[in-house]
Amino acid sequence: MTRRLTITAFVALIALAGATLAQDGAAIYATHCASCHTSEGQGMGTFPALADSEFMQGDEHPVIDIVLHGRGAMPPFAGTLDDDEVAAVLTHIRTSWGNDAEPIDAETVAEVREAEEAEEAEEIEPVEVDLPEDWFERGEAAYLMSCAACHQADGEGIPPAFPPLADNAFVQGPADELIRLTLHGRAGMPAFAGTLDNETIAHITSYVRNAWGNEAHPVDAEMIEVVRGGGDLELEPTTPTTRPGAGE
Repeated sequence: MTRRLTITAFVALIALAGATLAQDGAAIYATHCASCHTSEGQGMGTFPALADSEFMQGDEHPVIDIVLHGRGAMPPFAGTLDDDEVAAVLTHIRTSWGNDAEPIDAETVAEVREAEEAEEAEEIEPVEVDLPEDWFERGEAAYLMSCAACHQADGEGIPPAFPPLADNAFVQGPADELIRLTLHGRAGMPAFAGTLDNETIAHITSYVRNAWGNEAHPVDAEMIEVVRGGGDLELEPTTPTTRPGAGE
């Protein structure tokens, strides 16, 4: 009888821990995810439904990977959420709106994060850029002319319509996605593919990736042309630059 009670108590404790994790995840989801995927996980437009989702209920590693590193229009949260928070929000999603999957723990998130960071460090090497010495100043001038009206001179934006670019994980993430967004626009942001040349876009992109506390690999006009033509870049998401003025 004592052994049976002990096992029952242990199962109840595990269930309580999972419920608490999911509850915390609901708050994180409301803050970071609901604006795109909706509060009930139904999704909208380019943002897929998470409710009754085979993918979200499937293998843990791909699910963790997409939250950490983003995909398509979804920004990466590796620099925004820690392992406990990623585990909590995924547990919430995997146990809500008709989903019925096992919770995800912080240890598994840490394993995925460490494995992928090790692989990226081994496979991707910093790329040389062809930029003038005063690219930071040129980028700032072009940014103030084309972008500051919405995102503000200090990069703080006007939420919720125009998000802050300062200390922004998406801005410091894969350069391809930021370049595509600048070229083609999205939602309330206009497309600059027809109004700004590759050199100007390179200066602006490099500037916002290294201003206001951001720190990421700069890009040059040749890289803009690659993305404009539908290609992809292979850059470290956050490779600091030592160019004059960067990071100020």
